Amino acid sequence: MTSQERHDRIDDVPRAVADGSGSEAVPAGASVLDSAITTVVEVEHAIRRLTALRTVLLHGAVRLVPLAEEALLRPASSAARSPLTGQERELARRALVADLAAALQLPESTTSGLVAEAEVLVEDLPRTLAVVADGTMSYRHAQVVVEHTADLDTDARGAVEAAALPFAATSTPTGLARRVRRVREVVHPEPAVVRHRRAAADRKVRIDPAPDGMSWLSAFLPAAQGHAICDRLDHAAQTLAGPDEPRTVDQLRTDAFVALLLDDADGTAARSLAGSGVPGADEADDRPGPDAALASLVRAVVPRVAVTVPALTLLGHDEDAVLEGYGPIDPETARLLAAGAPSLTRILTHPETGAVLSVGRDTYRVPADLRRHLAVRDGTCRFPGCGRPARRCDVDHVTAAADAGATDASNLIHLCRHHHRLKHETSWRVRLDAMTQDAVWRSPSGRVHVVPPAEPGPVWSPPAGRRSPGRASVRLERDGLDGRAGGSAGGPGGTGLVDDPGPPPF
Repeated sequence: MTSQERHDRIDDVPRAVADGSGSEAVPAGASVLDSAITTVVEVEHAIRRLTALRTVLLHGAVRLVPLAEEALLRPASSAARSPLTGQERELARRALVADLAAALQLPESTTSGLVAEAEVLVEDLPRTLAVVADGTMSYRHAQVVVEHTADLDTDARGAVEAAALPFAATSTPTGLARRVRRVREVVHPEPAVVRHRRAAADRKVRIDPAPDGMSWLSAFLPAAQGHAICDRLDHAAQTLAGPDEPRTVDQLRTDAFVALLLDDADGTAARSLAGSGVPGADEADDRPGPDAALASLVRAVVPRVAVTVPALTLLGHDEDAVLEGYGPIDPETARLLAAGAPSLTRILTHPETGAVLSVGRDTYRVPADLRRHLAVRDGTCRFPGCGRPARRCDVDHVTAAADAGATDASNLIHLCRHHHRLKHETSWRVRLDAMTQDAVWRSPSGRVHVVPPAEPGPVWSPPAGRRSPGRASVRLERDGLDGRAGGSAGGPGGTGLVDDPGPPPF
């Protein structure tokens, strides 16, 4: 099905709901909700239009710098002035940015970023700015396009922009970034391995203060390592969670993180931080406190990452792989991950569209095979705007098994636990389009939202002579806890996907 045909089918859905030809009538009160949401959306569109206007005006202000350099640098004078040096011109620009920042009550760094983005959007990405100006997408969407085209030439930048804009109206900025990353990897003239090595040289850890004696600790590091770290913390938290555990999952993840980094085997470091909020810090005896035990548990977890690698990449070719929950990664990193993977699953994709044609069946156990197929098809939770990776979601029957819903791909989607409960306990409704595999949602107010399946292959057709990342691929996973199968959102010892628990309570 072509993109236009897909959009034509999508356009028919709201009309069916509006004229009553849909399967369900809009419930009482929905019109009131729809009116309130419509007003909010109209205000948001007005904000977007004004933001686009601000962008154009910022660009215009910067263009005035050459006409006002002397006023920006020194008091006006009729005396003859020598030509300004490049450094003086840059100082004039900085003076304008500082003037704008003071007037806008914004930090100079923030204002400088807005000015730089304005120059790119007006001069290099006018179509993106036009979409913001008509209210179709937010400025944050535009920033995603700017960020992912910063180091591209004109042709490559145009290709990324052309691929991004059709999805902007129905994607969150995070969802748009996932798509744009894939296109960027295809069109970028510099090999991914070279870019990754250069970017990795800038890895860093930083701490930022927060209110009430708290702080944010963040790290800039390779994507595979970051996802592995989060997976290890998830497994530790899920192992500890239970009816007798008072801490939330977020608290457990944080405590596992702290325990692992401050672990010195006997818990001395944790106890020395008494009163800091570190679990076990108030232990008075010399026995290993909860921190030491928790650190031992976290160390025992073997983190898992799931990567789809073109078969030719494993043979030495330079085709990018896809890290689940992130996007494209360079071939060198993919081969290193593959070398330590305990299992591989064959996936056959179309060489041009990247659509999944088949998933390998090394075993004839249909449920496991079906799960692998669904994970590739869905990629993430299929609720509008949710980007939680499929392996951390429940597999849910669209039509409940109790209502004769089939346990097959045409009736199963991934939903994170939060949206799984929302589907069962509220008036949100979903159906799965048999032809496109789109998840078509209807909100309590009667609005329709369409979530297409993941597209593991390219969303932009490469020029003649360039190979598509599609073709035969293998999916590799590394997992485990003390040598056993690793846990997931479904709890320790799981397969990475959770059986459909049926209607809540789960």
